Amino acid sequence: MKIVVKIGGQNIDFKNESYFRVLAQLAKEGIKLALVHGGGTQITEFLEKEGRESQFVEGLRVTSPQDMEIIEMVLSGLLNKMLVGIFHHQGVPACGISGRDGFLLEGEKYYPTSGGEKIDLGRVGEIKKVNPRLVHILWEGGFLPVISPVAADKEGESLNVNADWAAARLAVALQADKLLFFSDTPGVLRDIEDRDSLIETLSGAEIETLKKEGKIHGGMIPKLKMAEEALRGGVKEVFIGEGKEMENLPLFLAGGKIRGTKVVL
Repeated sequence: MKIVVKIGGQNIDFKNESYFRVLAQLAKEGIKLALVHGGGTQITEFLEKEGRESQFVEGLRVTSPQDMEIIEMVLSGLLNKMLVGIFHHQGVPACGISGRDGFLLEGEKYYPTSGGEKIDLGRVGEIKKVNPRLVHILWEGGFLPVISPVAADKEGESLNVNADWAAARLAVALQADKLLFFSDTPGVLRDIEDRDSLIETLSGAEIETLKKEGKIHGGMIPKLKMAEEALRGGVKEVFIGEGKEMENLPLFLAGGKIRGTKVVL
């Protein structure tokens, strides 16, 4: 079984290894697991220390060249290697890489539009090609790939890529059986203020309705876009849930039900 798991920065708590203990056990059992991590919370903290304000457009962080240096240090350096250290502590040989390694994620600058005008987000990238060979090599060698969502443009320069996009495009390239997004929300909510308004199964048509009603905000916008793209690209199942649900992954993989949103076409 091939699984791509994406965790947000909110789920990276180095004082609590319980989430990662479950992932480590799955890897030990022979499941081909690739972990893609974000780090928005930590990036914002580091930028604030430098006196830089964070701005977002459609859930994407506006990234100046100066910000990109800090973002890459936090994602591909600090967080990536600390996660590798957690898995090593669990007895799993993990290998931390970024999308810049082995041509894994190739991209170009991404320009959203508003009123027919392109918006320049700086060093924000859109993935144009995924070369999963390095992930396969790591799997064959018994390693768990831990992937930072930093891509390279055609000049080899860094691009800040939304981690949900990176995970979804990687899952398609690997033809993964499951793509699992974990963050700080229990899934897709009908009412963002009510955590009990969870939608357990969400179709593409319902996603469009929720968008029109203005009930999908911030980071959930790119997450749902990528969930649909992954399903169309051959990924068999896409799930969105809260970080603590990672502890129930064995039940989920065995066919059981856990709290969250299953996205279907």
